[in-house]
Amino acid sequence: MIRIPEPELMNDPTQVESYAQADFETAHSFLIRKFQDRLPQRFSPVSVLDLGCGPGDMSSRLYSQFPNANFTFVDGSAFMLDLCKKRMDIMVLKKRNQKIEFKKELVQEFVPESSYDLVFSNSLLHHLHDPFEFWAAVQRSIHPDSFIFISDLMRPDSLNMANHLVERYANNEPEVLKRDFFNSLLAAYRLEEIKEMLEIVRLDSKLNLEPITDRHWICYSKPRL
Repeated sequence: MIRIPEPELMNDPTQVESYAQADFETAHSFLIRKFQDRLPQRFSPVSVLDLGCGPGDMSSRLYSQFPNANFTFVDGSAFMLDLCKKRMDIMVLKKRNQKIEFKKELVQEFVPESSYDLVFSNSLLHHLHDPFEFWAAVQRSIHPDSFIFISDLMRPDSLNMANHLVERYANNEPEVLKRDFFNSLLAAYRLEEIKEMLEIVRLDSKLNLEPITDRHWICYSKPRL
């Protein structure tokens, strides 16, 4: 099935609100466990980048892992970033010298002031019309010892399979969310496409790529020898 791109940003308030109120507990808890399992032992980042933070559900889970780190949350949608900031304001108790930043920037325009120890991104890549803008932003944000963890949806083989996934995992959600999920599945990249991207940007030797569900994949730093 060919890829059908969707809009890069969620700027419709109704759409954003539905996404923010959706129940991602099972999927996001599962993803955080996968993230934890792949971290280096005793990994304690000083600086963390959440690229495409959305409304902040995953961001809050990420912060809980490293509550003493400095965080930068980036999203191109003002609505999404505002929701993320409100969520984080509730749980963040800033420590002395801790830095928490929220930046409204498109991924292709994001140029960090310095590199990050951890670069994390969930469900951003499939929104981009040019995926190499995403990988370029990742490369701009890392140093040789950075840990990278990327996750996103996987495009199914057919429209029938996409409909089946929506019925299985979003059947009780509002229609606007079911429509967004369906469109995101159609806009997602296949594993073989991700593999080719990593080869082109020369990250294939540094990152592992694997499917973790019938609709998700992860990409993460290989252990250092």
